[in-house]
Parts: sequence; structure tokens; C-alpha cells
Amino acid sequence: MATLAPPLRNFARKLAYRYTRLGAPAYPYIVEPIQLATLVSEIERLKDTAGSILEVGVAWGMTSRFLCEHLAACGRPWERFYAIDTFDSFQPRDVEFEIKHRGKTRAQVSGFEYLDFNAWKRNFRGFRFLTAFKADCSVFDYVKVAPVKLAFVDVDLYLPTRGALQKIYAHLCEGGAILVDDVMQPSRWDGAWQAYSEFCSETGLCPQVIGNKMGVIRK
Repeated sequence: MATLAPPLRNFARKLAYRYTRLGAPAYPYIVEPIQLATLVSEIERLKDTAGSILEVGVAWGMTSRFLCEHLAACGRPWERFYAIDTFDSFQPRDVEFEIKHRGKTRAQVSGFEYLDFNAWKRNFRGFRFLTAFKADCSVFDYVKVAPVKLAFVDVDLYLPTRGALQKIYAHLCEGGAILVDDVMQPSRWDGAWQAYSEFCSETGLCPQVIGNKMGVIRK
């Protein structure tokens, strides 16, 4: 099929924009705008601090891509950015805990089965400063990525959130931060809220929530 001449192409675009939703802008992120803004602000605040940036729980990588684009635009390819995920849904023991001890249904705590580690890495091959690990974040050896200056933890359920917070905090730089998604209740993912609340209580930290659902931990 021959391509449309420029006048016809522009007319078609005008019709599509005015009378369909093809031209409607979309917000492709699950996290809130203030969360993305805070992540960028923290990266900039810590740009002169030695340490790595972690994203724990990455799904298909929308937030990962956002952060990669920011680091690339700033011309800081020496930053160490690590993505940690099972790339294969939730661990069975974590799901069973939510069902048996937190009153969730299996349907409420399932998802992400479509992920594929090799496909994810292929999608990010243009960002050489990013390294992905296929691992359970609650047992991952964070010595591999230490010291940590900033971590974004988005693993939804109680056990992996609690395990990740304990391990990451042990390797967090002075002045560093851990940002935790889904710190709200009641919600489908309020295991993250429980884990965050307990961690703050046990470590004597004052809980702080940015926006509607991002908990902050500073050292």
C-alpha cells in the first residue's frame, strides 16, 4: 500500500486526534508521579556519594527505563544500577504466607507470570550501567552490590519486603535512602505496609510516607 501524501497524512492525523482516542496522552506508570520525582531527586542528592542504586522488584521495567533514561541524560554512565527480581512471579512460600496468615486470596496475590529474564535483559542491553540479577530479594547476597546509596523496593508481599529491608539496610550508606512502594492499607499489597511499619518500629525510625504510598527509610 502506498504511503499517504503529506496533506492526506496530516488530515488523517487531525481526524484521529479530534474524533478518536488515538491521540490521547497516557500515563504508563503504576507508581505515582511524586514517586518518580522523589527517585530522581534522591539520585541527584546522592550523585557524589559512592554506592549503588537498586531497584528491587522491577516487573516489565517501566520504572527501570525511566531511571536509566535519567542517568543517561545526566551523562553519568559510571553509576552502578542493579535490578533484582525473580522474573518469574512471586515465591510460593510468600504467596502461602499471605493466604494463611494475612487473609489474602490466591487471586489477590498472584501475577507477573509472563516475565522472562532473558527478554528483560535484551530490552535493556543499551544501558551498560544496568545489571540485572534473577534472584529472591529476601535471600539475595547484597554484598555483591554494596555499598548501597539508594534502593527502591517494590515487591508487594510481606515476607520479601521484610527480608529485603533488613538486608539492604545493613549495606546502606550513611545518608542513603530506601524507598518502599505500596505502603498503604487496606490494599491488595498491604504486606509491604506491614513490613515497612514493623521495620521502622524495630529500628527506631520514624515512618514517613511520600504521596499516597511510598515509605521512606533513611540512614
